[in-house]
Amino acid sequence: MGSISDKIFNKIKKEQIKMRPKIYFILRAVLVALLTLLVALFVLFLVSFILFNLRASGAWFLPRFGFPAIGIFIKSLPWLLILIATILIVVLEILVKRFSFAYRRPILYSLLGIIIFAFLGSFVISKTHLHPDFFWKAQERRLPMMGGFYRGFGMPKLGDVHYGIVSDMMDNGFYLETAEGEVLTILATSTIRSPLGPDIKEGDRVVVLGERDDDTVQSFGVRKIDEQFEIFQRRPHMPMPWHR
Repeated sequence: MGSISDKIFNKIKKEQIKMRPKIYFILRAVLVALLTLLVALFVLFLVSFILFNLRASGAWFLPRFGFPAIGIFIKSLPWLLILIATILIVVLEILVKRFSFAYRRPILYSLLGIIIFAFLGSFVISKTHLHPDFFWKAQERRLPMMGGFYRGFGMPKLGDVHYGIVSDMMDNGFYLETAEGEVLTILATSTIRSPLGPDIKEGDRVVVLGERDDDTVQSFGVRKIDEQFEIFQRRPHMPMPWHR
């Protein structure tokens, strides 16, 4: 039996293996690197948008209501976007494995690294004005390519979940202004005291669980949200009921 080099040489002679110039491999490496970068950026965009979607709808805060709200939270997840993000992460793993720093390592390590990268990077992006700015531009029809995407997925309504800012207090509830400029009348079924903090007051950001009838909500749970959210700083103005 001949050596490996003899076998390769014989295959080359029989044109089973074609010689390629060095520039071919350089261009292929550059193309793979650019594709990897593009997919990585898309993963960051999509995962950070999913975080924006959950916060804008109020679903992000549902676990604070305890076990009864977990089912609502699971149903409210944007599963289509999560599926696409998962597929992109798998594609990114396949691309990363083509690089020398990753292909010799166990797949679990590189996959875990990609997931950590996706979530940490997306969390940082979610703290910026990127998605709120794009969302409001889409509402104003000033985002040609991505407008439909943001209008369709940006601020989904979750039925019994209502997220906004307390505009004024009443004896048996309060007025809630949503990011879309709606004004809802929140009526307490028992008490509107928040087990997670002080009493609800004007200017607080809250999530309300309750059945809506027109612009009135019979609440059975209220939670105060301490963190700021950029989308409320650009909500359209609507006059309050007591201003009409």
